[in-house]
Formats: sequence, C-alpha cells, structure tokens
Amino acid sequence: MDNAMVFGNYREPAAKNALSDSTLLLNADEMSQNWRRVSLTADYLAKYYSYFFPYKEKALFTMSRNEAENTLSFIINELIENTAKYSNTSKKSVGIKFTLEQHTIFLQISNYITADAAQEFTATCREIFENNTEELYIKKLEENAETGKGGSGLGYLTLINDYGISLGFKFEKINEQIIKVTTQAALKYKEE
Repeated sequence: MDNAMVFGNYREPAAKNALSDSTLLLNADEMSQNWRRVSLTADYLAKYYSYFFPYKEKALFTMSRNEAENTLSFIINELIENTAKYSNTSKKSVGIKFTLEQHTIFLQISNYITADAAQEFTATCREIFENNTEELYIKKLEENAETGKGGSGLGYLTLINDYGISLGFKFEKINEQIIKVTTQAALKYKEE
C-alpha cells in the first residue's frame, strides 16, 4: 500500500468555509464493550447539530431540524459502529470530525486497522465504487441471506442509496502493520 490511498468522493473540508467544526475522540474498545454508547454518541451529535436547522415550517430549500436530527443520528451511528467494530490494532482511537459548511455536512470518522484488514477493506471500497450501488445492494442482501455473513458493505450502500450520501475513504499508512482509515460522509442539506 502507498502512504495514502483515496477511494470515492473524498475531500478535506475547508476550515475557512466552516459554519461549525467539532472533533471528538473516543475509544473503540469502550464503544464495542457497550454498544449503547454508539447510539448515545450519535444521538448527542445529531441533536447538537440539528439546532443549526430551522423548524419544519421555516425549512425552505433546506433540511428541517427534525429531519436533520433523524438523518444525522442514523448516519453517525452507522459510521461509528463500523469504526468501533473493525478497530483491530493497539491504537484504539476513534476520531469524529463534524464540519458544517454552507450547503454540506461532512462527517469524518477515523480509526486504525491492520494492513491485512486494510487490504480487505480496500477491496470492499473498490466493489462499491466500481458498481451500480443499487444493484450491488440487492446482490449483497441475497448473499448475506444465503451465508449469514456480515461485513459486506451493506451499511455503506444504505447510506449511499437511501440517504444520498457521497462517501469517500482515505487509507494512510502509519507503519507496515497499521493503517489509519478515514471514512467521510458528505450530506447535501441545502439547495445551492
């Protein structure tokens, strides 16, 4: 693996364009030992950021407060769950960066995985970005039903197909055994 590899629609949000910018560091072990922490974290961040949105009656050409809270909670929960579940190195840090720009919300969730796990994950990324995501979703549902096996990227496909998320992944080599993975979900919340 090169020092850095990017898949999908990954771009660093510009600090100068941020209406709000927050960072939170968590421990993957603490998250996976009690999964309720994942949903509590997602709900907290979603509620916090929903206050940047107007109530339904005033939400013209933008997401309403209630819609923002529900959508963000699902997205954040899915992303944190994946990072906590697949953090398999001695570096257990899960970083969450939330950037609100004029028309887009950027969620960046980072964690550390082994080089072997990174190889498998990059194969999943290639599969997602080289195929029709709706067809791939159906195919993965059928495969999971037959095999009972997870880890197929269904969560990411749900975010793309059902929530209109633009996904990107960045793999950064820390050393020969450890790779930092940053998953970015960009959500358009307002018409341009």
